Amino acid sequence: MARFNLKIITIAAACIFTIGCSREYLSTSSLAHEWLEIKTMLITGGDRQTISEALDGFSVSLDTFFASPAGGIYQIHRPAMTNSVNAISKTALSLGEAIRADNGTTVPAIILEIDTAVDRLQGIDNEISDTIQLRYFQLFFFFSLLLIFTVLALWMLNRRFGKAIRREHQSRIFSRETVLAQEQERSRIARELHDTIAQDLWRLSFRTDSINRTEQAEERRLICEEVIKGQQELMQRIRTICDTLVPPDFRRRGLPDALRSLCYDFSRRTGIECAITIQEDLNLEGLNVDTQLQCFRIVQECLANIEKHAEATESSVLVSNIMNSLPPPQQFLCIIVSDNGKGFTVPDSDMRLWLRAQGHFGLWNMYERAEALHGKLTMDSEAGGGVRIKLELPLEGQV
Repeated sequence: MARFNLKIITIAAACIFTIGCSREYLSTSSLAHEWLEIKTMLITGGDRQTISEALDGFSVSLDTFFASPAGGIYQIHRPAMTNSVNAISKTALSLGEAIRADNGTTVPAIILEIDTAVDRLQGIDNEISDTIQLRYFQLFFFFSLLLIFTVLALWMLNRRFGKAIRREHQSRIFSRETVLAQEQERSRIARELHDTIAQDLWRLSFRTDSINRTEQAEERRLICEEVIKGQQELMQRIRTICDTLVPPDFRRRGLPDALRSLCYDFSRRTGIECAITIQEDLNLEGLNVDTQLQCFRIVQECLANIEKHAEATESSVLVSNIMNSLPPPQQFLCIIVSDNGKGFTVPDSDMRLWLRAQGHFGLWNMYERAEALHGKLTMDSEAGGGVRIKLELPLEGQV
């Protein structure tokens, strides 16, 4: 293969050199024209001396041609045929001797031999020209494909590089917003502890001190019952805070059980009815503990927003599997949380930018969690029509 490529390169280089030096070297066309003139003189009965000199010149032209780069191409491309054509110069000399010796019997045969050799030389010239054009087209086609593939590769690398930069930028934003969200959550927990737990403890402590100062037994009994009830309420509030902060143990409990408990506690705590529907043969293949926790947090944030802002009386959670409508087939985990609250007008612009601008970091974090899981979060709402939040998460092994 390497030898063949070297041969083609040699041919192409010699052709370029021959074209550039066409004024110095002969061609097959000029040789054929020169032989045609000699042949015309032979047919018309020209002067023998002139014909003999023309044949000598033709022989020299042949030797000059085969010593040129163009002749080298012929010797490389068709060595067997070229060797037979190389004898034209000797045949031309024999023709000159036959003419000078006035040997009429051998002259026609020698003329026919030279005609055949010249025709063969022109045939080789046409073959080489076609071969060179074909090789040139093949090389042009190959380099065109190489250029196209190179451009595509560079475009794909640039696209991946751009995605990597955007992903890194989003990761930095998400990390910063996560830290801010953590600080806000700490502030919220501190306010809640101060406004509820601390106040209840202070009130219970005050009522406990008043027991010793009360002389009536019935009144002391009522105070003790009030303190016991307050302690129970306090324990319940502390348990609620712990349930909100501590994630479920997904190694022992699956995501469906954790969501059922979350909806039950939400209904009992807020008085807002929360109906949960989970597909019986739900497929959670490939969802590790961290992924299940992120799904749980998204549903938890949805319910927290319903409690704080929706002014709803009913809510629902639907968990199921769906299939992608576009090939190739792809299975998703689908979680839909909806309510019948006051809702809001969804902007036409980028939802995440709008949420950040409005300071809704909880909803914004939901979008970021979904994107980190390679999922998709959509939100549908209108004023007075409630809110519907849908999470679609591809399952591993289905991507």
